[in-house]
Amino acid sequence: MNLQEQLNRIQEMMGIINENDSPFNLIEKTIKEYIKKTLKLDSQIEEFVPNTHIANTFKDVLVYSELENEYPEIYHNVKYDPIDVLGKNVNPDDYDKLEDGRYQKKETYSVGIIDKLIPKYFDLKRLKENPKEEIQNTYQKLSEKKDEVRNLIKLGRIVTPQETNHPPYAKSYKLKIK
Repeated sequence: MNLQEQLNRIQEMMGIINENDSPFNLIEKTIKEYIKKTLKLDSQIEEFVPNTHIANTFKDVLVYSELENEYPEIYHNVKYDPIDVLGKNVNPDDYDKLEDGRYQKKETYSVGIIDKLIPKYFDLKRLKENPKEEIQNTYQKLSEKKDEVRNLIKLGRIVTPQETNHPPYAKSYKLKIK
């Protein structure tokens, strides 16, 4: 075993992120570290919010990103709802005519969050430098009503089929937060 292989093995045993990890593996390890640090802090991060609630918020992001990773074709190709009539200023070539006579836009949209999480939301370097402040900033960002990730999670749970977005279907859902 050469020196680089030994270093990689030591890093894996210590839970340090390997740069060759898939995007989801990197997200999973990072968010689990945030959850662990949140639960281990001696003081409360937010005055009126228990640390377990903050950890659960991070867990929700982890579960959603796991389901997105498992079903990328569904989370990245969401179809618009059909409409009854095409307006005057609409290009009919942009729509498919359905059997029931309604029209559905050919274009799809994404409710994926994996590409948005690191380093904008979760960053191990920032967590290591100042854990309490980093956890608080990330939680506050995810709690804002206009936050993109928060809103994509809410929308994704509405527009994707339940068999692909139901939290208990994700392994991360079993993560215990006490």
